[in-house]
Amino acid sequence: MKIYDFAYAGFYNITMYRKLQYNQLKNTLKKYMKILDIFGNYETEINAAKYFVYLYDEICYSYAAYCSINLESFLKELTKKYNLSQDNYLIKDEQSKNKKIRETDFSATTYFLKIKDKLLLEVNAYKAIFWYGKNVDFSEIKEILELVSTAKKKKKHKRKFYMIASSNRGEHGFIFKKFGIKKIDADIESHYNDDFKEVDTKVKSFLKAEKANGLVLLHGKYGTGKTTYIRSLMNDINKRFIFLPLDMMEAIGSPNFIPFISKYPNAILVLEDAENLLTPRGSGGHGMSKNSLVNLLNLGDGLLADALSLKIICTFNADLKQIDKAILRKGRLVARYEFKELSIDKVKAICEKNSFENIPEKPATLADIYNMDNKDYGELSKEKSVGF
Repeated sequence: MKIYDFAYAGFYNITMYRKLQYNQLKNTLKKYMKILDIFGNYETEINAAKYFVYLYDEICYSYAAYCSINLESFLKELTKKYNLSQDNYLIKDEQSKNKKIRETDFSATTYFLKIKDKLLLEVNAYKAIFWYGKNVDFSEIKEILELVSTAKKKKKHKRKFYMIASSNRGEHGFIFKKFGIKKIDADIESHYNDDFKEVDTKVKSFLKAEKANGLVLLHGKYGTGKTTYIRSLMNDINKRFIFLPLDMMEAIGSPNFIPFISKYPNAILVLEDAENLLTPRGSGGHGMSKNSLVNLLNLGDGLLADALSLKIICTFNADLKQIDKAILRKGRLVARYEFKELSIDKVKAICEKNSFENIPEKPATLADIYNMDNKDYGELSKEKSVGF
């Protein structure tokens, strides 16, 4: 063999070696990017469908069951049936109890499990979602659903509310965060003006009804007792109260919001400080998208409202003139009330009952009455400015 034959063979081998290195690197990068793609907005979240594809290189089916589940009991029975170990838990998103931090609060915990090959399960206290391959016999999922039914618990929402949060782990991009509510007595007789009694009776009757839908508007100055009143409703009425935080209100206009909220009929949706959501459409102000308000109206008294029996409570502090007239249309509102300062008689009665020394001689808000001795940091300085 001539010298150039050896040179050619050497060059060929080096080229093939470099090509092999390149392909290995490319495959490693592809795998790395694929792993990154399965994670959601937070490092503890996994997109279950993408993870299934990552594991098995095939598209999966899904099946969701929404009901109240005794999660601790269900997991014990599931472990017995499938002899589960810690290796079966892909994600444990656990929380401790408020007063017993060494104990798991199963009402606020979510698990993501690999039951067996091509059968994944996400489960928490209010839903069980299966992701499975086309060759998995659905009868097996039915058997697990029997365990869910056995562990099903009676709904107890008293002194609890559920906050909506954004999450890739949720079926429609949303999940619930569960919170407790302090026991509180709003004392309608003492803490609100006399014209509120009739409104209170009407609101409570509406919220307790099983087949009813509509909107309640509560507005007025800060410190007049709107939030306190809503807390008292959460204590008095054993329904699911769903709180939508301010930074999530525009999500009402999302195509995914209605499919999500439709899973919870006969619930009570609470929107506090909802001025931007209720701003007139086309006003050119800082209101939210038109779709958000339209969906709110549909949930309140449109065709969707009849199916969902959803009750909506909106609070705001803006002038009523700044609210879209569609919200205020006759027949759409179940109740509307403007909270104002308490009358002088009410103010004096509260001060005397609590032995307050400084009794205001004019109408005052609840916040002003109960914080008379606190420094007002919102008061502007009256000192003259120096300069030009």
